[in-house]
Amino acid sequence: MANMFRQRLIKPGRDLNYSEGQKVLANAAIKADQIVYIMGSDGPFSKVDVADADAAGRANGRLLIAKHDIPAGGYGVCLPWKLVTTKDTSGAGVAVGDAVYLSATPGTTVASNLTLTAPAAGVNVVVGRVTVAATVALGGAIMIQAASPESRVVGGTYSASATTGVAGSPVEVFKVFLPDTNNVELTLEYPIIVVDAYVFSAGTTTGNVDISNNTASGPNRIMRIASGTAADAIVRQTAYVVVAKASIAAGAKMIVEKSAGDAGDFVVISAIRA
Repeated sequence: MANMFRQRLIKPGRDLNYSEGQKVLANAAIKADQIVYIMGSDGPFSKVDVADADAAGRANGRLLIAKHDIPAGGYGVCLPWKLVTTKDTSGAGVAVGDAVYLSATPGTTVASNLTLTAPAAGVNVVVGRVTVAATVALGGAIMIQAASPESRVVGGTYSASATTGVAGSPVEVFKVFLPDTNNVELTLEYPIIVVDAYVFSAGTTTGNVDISNNTASGPNRIMRIASGTAADAIVRQTAYVVVAKASIAAGAKMIVEKSAGDAGDFVVISAIRA
């Protein structure tokens, strides 16, 4: 029996690998190239529905991508990976290698729950990367690896509630080296709110360090960390922070500038996803 299927006769997949497909039962209507999640099972079949980044439980577990349209209550094939050519990737600033996320607005059209912008709340799931930045007509393409997301983190800001308990937002930390007085600009893939920062001095820092939102210093300055003395090892921001300035949008820049200091200085910036 094994001799009937020689390895050299099995062709490798290109834009998809049909042999890796999973036959599933659709709980609701699903369009081609939509990301789906497994919500249960019916006999030997996994039961799937359209995934949604900001709906509870709809971005968890194993994700797949629909090979074709599947009617509600019908059977179809979903895949762990696929080269998607039905999504426009020609937007301003979009480049090859940019992250592709599961959307918080799933929609009802082909590839409608794929987005190039990180959701503002819910779960930020990176399901693929842009391979061609262009319109659909000109060959725009995305490589989706739905079953093995590149990252899956909680997005948005959560607060304590007397009735529903506490749901925290994880803090992210950026370590930025400050070798001289030139600005360091970090372009963000997702929105953040800067909450705190520390400057680690090489020992003789005399200048200030400013952290700004998209434009160096001036009215867009989030915070200024004042210079310390030669004996200081850590200098910390102490003034309050205005949320409008501290909220940096996806695609915008977090700018760090130093007026004077040593090549060994660096700043550690704490932020939460907005």
